[in-house]
Amino acid sequence: MKNKKINMKIEKALDYMQNDTLKAIEIFDQILEIEPENIEAINGKGSSLLKLNQIDEAEKYFDYSISIRETSSALISKGIINKNKRKYEEALNYYDKAIQANPDLNNIVTLLKNEVIELIDEDIEDEFKNKNPDIKEIIEKGLEYKNSNKLWDALYCFENAINADKTCINYVKKLINEIKTILNHELMIKTPELGNSKTDQLKIQSLRLLLIEDNPEQSLKIINQILEKENDDVDSLNQKGCILTFFNEYKKAIECFDKCLEIDENYSYAIFNKAFLLRMTNKLEESLNYFDKLLKITNTPKIKAYQLEILDKLHNRQ
Repeated sequence: MKNKKINMKIEKALDYMQNDTLKAIEIFDQILEIEPENIEAINGKGSSLLKLNQIDEAEKYFDYSISIRETSSALISKGIINKNKRKYEEALNYYDKAIQANPDLNNIVTLLKNEVIELIDEDIEDEFKNKNPDIKEIIEKGLEYKNSNKLWDALYCFENAINADKTCINYVKKLINEIKTILNHELMIKTPELGNSKTDQLKIQSLRLLLIEDNPEQSLKIINQILEKENDDVDSLNQKGCILTFFNEYKKAIECFDKCLEIDENYSYAIFNKAFLLRMTNKLEESLNYFDKLLKITNTPKIKAYQLEILDKLHNRQ
């Protein structure tokens, strides 16, 4: 009976929110006196305060709501608040969490994310206009390389731009992240067996989260579950190394690939991935040695292309 009365009050307050926001807040307060952790009432009051443009006060209620349970409603509201405060990365983070909380909202939240991305691009464009001519030239050269699919050269230019002028980091970091996202998908992961074992199913789930759902955090959690029980599973170790690369944790990733090679020195996936990360960190001679080793095991155009690109770079250094 009590829950029914509370639900009726919530519906009444939601009706008032459109035309009499103060009355809605009054009703939400009555509910919260009875049930201080009623999520709907907390979010309702937060939304009402937003309508009254009491941003900071509204945010306190959404923070309180999230501390009790993460709901898509509170997470989206936090995203909107952070967008309005020009805290764009935080806004995108809350929108991503909202999708995780309720995948059915993916289309709506994606529109909200795109709005934030457009604002980021506008800020970046304004920042870029104020760069000194030398830095602009380096960045523009990097953009030429990027558009020509010469991603390593583009990455080199953008990193040089940051080293030359730290004030361009916001603009250039976005470009670097775009390139690294493309390059990271070059990493080699052995396709898990389509078996019925729990381990096989977890591997597939982890891979899907990483490559399809773009959720490396959850992907890593699942692969760690496997490795807690099977710490010498070479495929899982390799997969973990690839996931860590998405977090730019190159040292830890290489440690995973090294563990794979301790178990099986001819494990081609780990050899390629280690060579790739050595190339990513500009350790050209070491990278070339691993690509050379890999060519003794398997010969594919992809490996040859990396080898030739490094040889060309080493030649130009001389």
